[in-house]
Amino acid sequence: PAEESAPIELDMPDGGMLQNFRTEPVARKITPIFFMIDVSGSMEGVKMGTVNSAMEEIMNDLKHIENSDAELRFAVLSFGTGIQWVTGDNGLIPCDGSWNPLTADGFTYFNSACRELKNKLSGSHGFFKFAARRTITPPVLILMTDGYANDGDRDGREGINKLKENKYFRGSYKIAIAIGNGANQKLCENFTGDKELVFTAYNANALKIMIDAVVKGSVTVSSAGIADTPDPDPVVPDSGALIRAVQNDITGLNLEDNNNEDESWD
Repeated sequence: PAEESAPIELDMPDGGMLQNFRTEPVARKITPIFFMIDVSGSMEGVKMGTVNSAMEEIMNDLKHIENSDAELRFAVLSFGTGIQWVTGDNGLIPCDGSWNPLTADGFTYFNSACRELKNKLSGSHGFFKFAARRTITPPVLILMTDGYANDGDRDGREGINKLKENKYFRGSYKIAIAIGNGANQKLCENFTGDKELVFTAYNANALKIMIDAVVKGSVTVSSAGIADTPDPDPVVPDSGALIRAVQNDITGLNLEDNNNEDESWD
């Protein structure tokens, strides 16, 4: 952890004061990362396998990121017919390199997932309880989906409007990966609030590259940010910085040569 000097005043015989210094550990700020991952039946097979493989690799990479200022913590919310915190209900956990593989089944209950996420984006009863008296950087919210919502409005407006009531959501970086031609682009855009923060993967190779670029780019931008969620309205993060970071990573990974729209997921 970073350290800072704290003065200690000592009495001197002539009545003066001498300042000595000692170093005390200062807790690192926390960079929170939330993954919302579609595990509906249409994700079964190559899509789900690619997500699991890419997430396993990225978790191992994040484990080895050395940052003297920020500590990474994450949570995974899967949504099919059921909604589940794969990483547990107790809060954000450290990036220790592990990944619990997801399985696909059921419908796409996206609006329900948004309501569950809103419940946990809280400092009083949600996943930010542990961060009392700690500084947090703007949360990173990453959505991955290949379809449209089956539980109400298909474009996800019902759930997203609920999320917009939450100060942590309003003050977060939001990014979406639309998986395949069938993904609902409007749902993804409604979630991010910016179509430039929606990236579409047309095949498995492109999906793996995008997950890598999106996660690393968003972590870099958030961890360098100011950690603040004032009441009632937080400062909205600069989405331009996130767009540039992810696009730079994607360019470096030659995504354009790998994202062939005509390729099959079979």
